[in-house]
Amino acid sequence: MYKPQPRVTELSRPYWDGIDAGRIVLQHCLNHACRRVIFYPRVCCPYCQHDELEWKEAAGVGRVLSHSTIQRTHHDGFNDEAPYVFAAVELGEGVLIYAQIPGAPAEGASLTGRAVTADFVPHGPNCKMLVFRLADA
Repeated sequence: MYKPQPRVTELSRPYWDGIDAGRIVLQHCLNHACRRVIFYPRVCCPYCQHDELEWKEAAGVGRVLSHSTIQRTHHDGFNDEAPYVFAAVELGEGVLIYAQIPGAPAEGASLTGRAVTADFVPHGPNCKMLVFRLADA
């Protein structure tokens, strides 16, 4: 059974094309007074409303801010993976992304504050999904 697929729009296509290519690309505000990094894709900067944005590749490293162990999945396509860790990850660029952390211990010590690196796993036909892996301790 296939997992639910992302809803790719004209606006979000550069992000998803990047994921499929094994890269995280994020929007950056071009307003010299702002220069914030933006996630999820927007038509304008949510901080200053400037409408000139550009896509740049992110480094793909971050840290776990919060996490939860998923015991009961929301879709049958994830049943074989349960239990798994789902986390809020703050990238080095300052944006927050939610993703699985395959291989992370589902029970036990807190992962909060742990370093992670981006990885890209198959998520259906011709589609990848961003996940994070715990960095070596």
